[in-house]
Amino acid sequence: MQKNKLKKFGFKLVLLAVLALPELAGAQLFKYNATGDLLAGFRKPLDSAALYELVVDLGSVTNFVNLPVGTTVTITNFTPTELTNAFTDTGGFQYLQWSAFAAFPSSSWVTPLGTFPGATLWFTLPGTNVNTQTRPPALNYKGEQSDVKLLISGVGSEAVNIAGFLGGAGTNNNSVLVREPTSYDSSDDTLSFFIQDTTVVNGITVGDFGESGSPLPFVVENTTPSPFAAAQRSDFYESVPYGDQDPVSGLTSTNAYFLGYFLLYPNGTETFTRAAAVAISAVTSSATVGFAPLQVVFTNSVTGGVTNWVWNFGNGTVITNTTGGNVTNTYTAGGDYTVTLTVSGPGGSSSTDALANFIAVSPAPRFSRVNLSGGKLVLSGTNAPAGVQYRILTATNLNLPLASWIPVLTNTFLINGRFSYTNTAPTNTTSFFRLVSP
Repeated sequence: MQKNKLKKFGFKLVLLAVLALPELAGAQLFKYNATGDLLAGFRKPLDSAALYELVVDLGSVTNFVNLPVGTTVTITNFTPTELTNAFTDTGGFQYLQWSAFAAFPSSSWVTPLGTFPGATLWFTLPGTNVNTQTRPPALNYKGEQSDVKLLISGVGSEAVNIAGFLGGAGTNNNSVLVREPTSYDSSDDTLSFFIQDTTVVNGITVGDFGESGSPLPFVVENTTPSPFAAAQRSDFYESVPYGDQDPVSGLTSTNAYFLGYFLLYPNGTETFTRAAAVAISAVTSSATVGFAPLQVVFTNSVTGGVTNWVWNFGNGTVITNTTGGNVTNTYTAGGDYTVTLTVSGPGGSSSTDALANFIAVSPAPRFSRVNLSGGKLVLSGTNAPAGVQYRILTATNLNLPLASWIPVLTNTFLINGRFSYTNTAPTNTTSFFRLVSP
């Protein structure tokens, strides 16, 4: 009886002693909600003092999606000091790889913003210019995105495991942040797989969401340069499976949906800006090849709150307007022309679509012979690039619109740039002919 009392008393003493330890009493282990929590991952392979990763829970991804366009917020879930503790080499934040990503495990996710289809993903892509949006990646099919979704969830669950391994110890282990220590040994290096692995496709190194995921033609992590002197941008995208409708934009398209961008500064601070949903434009034209002078009407389809369109036609002509209507440009000289459309919206978001050598203009052909011989038209000439297609049209009224002229020959210029045509049917003085391309 007395021994039992002593045991109970002794247990209470031990319990009180444990509770008296401040690092244990106040310990808050890393927490992660697999349903839509946005994680930030940091790693620095060149740092020998730390193993490889730091994971931060930035809260529900809907908090970022729901921000008004143009809003910039400072990320407060981690401090520069915590990054410094994790990556202690003398290079500071140079060569720091970082990314942000989220997913959810259910077949669909009902939120105040709408119902997200199963396998919806959120992730960042590194920007090459702090003022310009990257090209949205193509959507993947549901099965491929499900593989990636499992990897994202795996980063979160492994971070929870690391937190449990550390217990109340460790300078980088709290309710929103955990750093993997050098003493932690796991075969599940999920974050390392997620933000660093690459694969080779047709001799080109491309990004890879992970060993169990599908190789994708982009890299999710941003790597700070040396020296790290200016802010680095990573664009934030929402990717529903191919063929599903995105509830935020209301669109069913082939490209991921642009939400905004993160900026990481040389002092270790990070911000997020909710930008206008400007998608890369789909530029079409009334013609892509033809003889000079060639008049071309350009059309574009752009999604999102666009307020400005800037067209550069590659021949020195630039048109800026505030509507998305058609624009016209005339090319007076032969050559291949790159057409660039830059669209921008509120909040500093912009998107540039550059179509290399989109318009091919041939010099106006020189006719060496155009006459009637034996009641037949003989037409020949030179000065045309080899391989360009041409057509010969005929009409009985010179003033007829071009669409009413009848094609009598479709051919391709020879390698020497010459052309020749003799009509097979008798003609007369009331017949008119013209050469067009294509």
